[in-house]
Amino acid sequence: MAVTKDDFIQSAINEIASYPTIAMRYQIGDPLITQGLASMAAMLADVSNQVEVTAGEPFTKARDVTVRSDAAVKGILPFATPAIAAIKVTNGALVPVQVLAGRVLQDAAGRYWLVTSGVNLAAGAIGYLTAKQVSARRFTHQVTAFIPFYSIPLSQPEVGFIANVLVDTFEYSTNFANILDGERVYNIKSNEVSELSLQFGIAGLSGYQPAVGAQIKITVQDTEGAVTLSTGMKFYFEYTGGASDALLAMELSEVSQAGANPMDITTMREVCSYPGIYDDSAVFGSNFDFVVRKAVSPVTFLSIWNEAKEEAVRGASVDNINTLFVAARKAGTTQPVLQSQITAAIQRADNSYKIKYVPVIDVVVPMVVTLTIPSVYDSGAVEQQVSTILLGQYGEDSAWAKRGEAQILEKDVYALMVDNNVTALSARLGNLTVDSIGDDDDVLPEHYRYITPESLVINIREAD
Repeated sequence: MAVTKDDFIQSAINEIASYPTIAMRYQIGDPLITQGLASMAAMLADVSNQVEVTAGEPFTKARDVTVRSDAAVKGILPFATPAIAAIKVTNGALVPVQVLAGRVLQDAAGRYWLVTSGVNLAAGAIGYLTAKQVSARRFTHQVTAFIPFYSIPLSQPEVGFIANVLVDTFEYSTNFANILDGERVYNIKSNEVSELSLQFGIAGLSGYQPAVGAQIKITVQDTEGAVTLSTGMKFYFEYTGGASDALLAMELSEVSQAGANPMDITTMREVCSYPGIYDDSAVFGSNFDFVVRKAVSPVTFLSIWNEAKEEAVRGASVDNINTLFVAARKAGTTQPVLQSQITAAIQRADNSYKIKYVPVIDVVVPMVVTLTIPSVYDSGAVEQQVSTILLGQYGEDSAWAKRGEAQILEKDVYALMVDNNVTALSARLGNLTVDSIGDDDDVLPEHYRYITPESLVINIREAD
C-alpha cells in the first residue's frame, strides 16, 4: 500500500523529537521547518505511489506507456485505417475513357485518394470505381552496415497517420519465425512511444540481411484516418491525362469502410489483455479473437467461436465440423468489406478452417441497483456518478460489450465503485446492492449485450 504524505510528515515529526530546538520551531509553525517537511513528504508520497503502481504493473498495466510497450511486443502497430469508397463516375466525353487502378484523386477537402479498382466507360456512360484515402511518399534507403536485423526508421507524416508500408521486392511478415534463410521479407517494429521502423533478417538463420550499399526502395502510405465524408462529395484527378479526363464527373456514392485513427489507449489495453502467447499464428479459439481484433480494430462487436460451443447452444450438425463461427460489426464499414477483412486475417493464421458468419443480435441488459447513502450526500449527484461509471463500463461503446457472451459480475460492480472512489458508498453507512442483472442463462455467442440509460435503474435510499 502506498504511503501517504501525512504518513511521511508524521514520521518526520517523530524524528524531530530528538532535536529539541527544531521541534520547538515546528511546534510554533516556523515555515522554514514546516514548508521543507511538507515538500519532502509530498515528493516521497509521489515516489511511493509510483513504486506501488510499478509493483502491480505486470498485472494491471495501469500506465499508458506499459500498454504501448506490451502492444509493441505483440506486434500491434499504431497504424490508421483509411476510408474506402465507391465513387460514381460519369463520362461526359464523346469517346470511351478508362480510369486505371493506381491513379490518384483529390476530394473537395484536398485529401488524396488512391484508385484501387478502376473502371472502363463508354461515351456518356456511368460506372463506379473504388478508391482508398491514402497518399504515398517514397524514398530510397542506402544500407550503411551489415548487421543482423538491420533497421530503417520511419518518420511520421506531417498530416495524418501511417496506414501501410511497402518495400520493393520484399514481402511483409509479422515475425521471422519459419522464414527461410535468404527469404526477402521485412517486419515492422514499434516501441513505447509509437516510433516505427523496418526490420530485416539475419544471414544464415532467417530472412534476408541486406549488404552495405544496397538500395532499398520504400513506399509509405499515409491517411487522415477518421474523416467526415458526405454522399455526393466531388472528386478530381490529381493530374489530368488528357482532355477527356476533364469531362469526367466523379462524386462519392458509398463509403464501404469508414476511416479510423490509430488504436486508442483504451482499445489497446483491451487487446493487450490477451496472454502474450497469442500471436498471428492462431491455434486455439481465443487466439483468433486476438488476431481479428488486431487486424480490423476498432470493432463495434466481435465474437468468434468453434463447433463445440456452437453445438452446445444449437445442437450437433455435420456442417459444423472444422468451422469457425463469426459474428462481427464495425461502425461505418459494410458487412462484405468487414467479412473480407476477417476472412483474410483468419486464413493468414490458419487456412484449414471453414468460416461461417452469423448475424449480430443486440440485447439490451436490464440492470437494477440500490444505493444506500448517508443523508449528507446529494442523492442526485451520487446517482449520476454511479450511472456514468456503469454506462462507461457496460454501455454500448464499452470494451466489455464488444466481446461475445459478456456477463456482468456483481463483484466487478463493487470493485468499480472502489476504483472510481465513490465517496458516498465509502462512508460507514454507505452500501450498494445489485438487485438484478438480466438473464445470463440464454446468452448466445452472437449476442451484443450492453446496458443503456433506459435499462439501468438506480434506486436511492438514505441510511438510517
